[in-house]
Amino acid sequence: MAFDIYNWKDAFFPLVTKWFDDEYAKNTNIIKALIGVETQKRAVEYEYGVGGVGEIPDYDGTKLEELTKSKGFKTVYETKEKAGVYRLKYKDVKFDMSGEAKKAGQDMSNALYMTVLMSFYRFFSNGFNSDYKGGDEQPLFSAHHPVSADSDEEFANIGTDAFSIPAITKAQVAARRFKTYDGLPFLCKYDTILVSPELEPKAKEYFGKEAKLLPDTNNNNANPVYETKYFVIDGFGAKQWAVGDSRLMKRHMKLKYGTRPMVIDQKAANPLIAEFIPYVDYTLGWSDPRVIYGFDPK
Repeated sequence: MAFDIYNWKDAFFPLVTKWFDDEYAKNTNIIKALIGVETQKRAVEYEYGVGGVGEIPDYDGTKLEELTKSKGFKTVYETKEKAGVYRLKYKDVKFDMSGEAKKAGQDMSNALYMTVLMSFYRFFSNGFNSDYKGGDEQPLFSAHHPVSADSDEEFANIGTDAFSIPAITKAQVAARRFKTYDGLPFLCKYDTILVSPELEPKAKEYFGKEAKLLPDTNNNNANPVYETKYFVIDGFGAKQWAVGDSRLMKRHMKLKYGTRPMVIDQKAANPLIAEFIPYVDYTLGWSDPRVIYGFDPK
């Protein structure tokens, strides 16, 4: 189909963005299932973990005791841009505008989706890496998290137990002993499991519909983690796994967009070339490591 060489890009770009949007909407989004996804309202944002002013004191009818806010740790969310140039030639587009638009839109959509997804996987796998620290100067999974900025008390959210039902329940109990940074009990429900691809068969055995009774045993005791939700994290090492609170993970672990994935028409001066910029501006972070407990068996 022939069309105006000087105006072809004006007709082509809307087709590209349509296929881009359609393809992006189809992606199964594990990110939204596990952590919060937000659009930032400013270039840099700050968040704190679970805590406040502690218990409210008794009132004697005359004097009000001043409430002192304990010091939590500040998490800084500052987005970073990702962008590239995707070029198409008039010579190719003129024979099949619809087909080339579909390919271009899907290519850029998948590239941006995988870019964000890989960052998400690395967000969890780097939890075991001491080079990637949070607001308390510790990695996500650590044996030396300070309870608050004005206390010497520490807590651990890392273990070396192999993936098993007893290890899961052990972590659930340990988490209920955590304290918030103002000294109150950390109320949580560790109801979500993250596993490496190698551990997925075992996760299916533990959490599947046929697992009402304890696997790995010869008795008929009820399975305490029956039908727990699990997710596969491609970045985890073969034996690594974690357990967390699904509600609190969404509140205190975030993917924040400065600009959500999109395509920009660069409007190349050369009439024979179309140039598009797949673009996204985002960051990931956590404001409270108590929401998750990681295991790195050796």
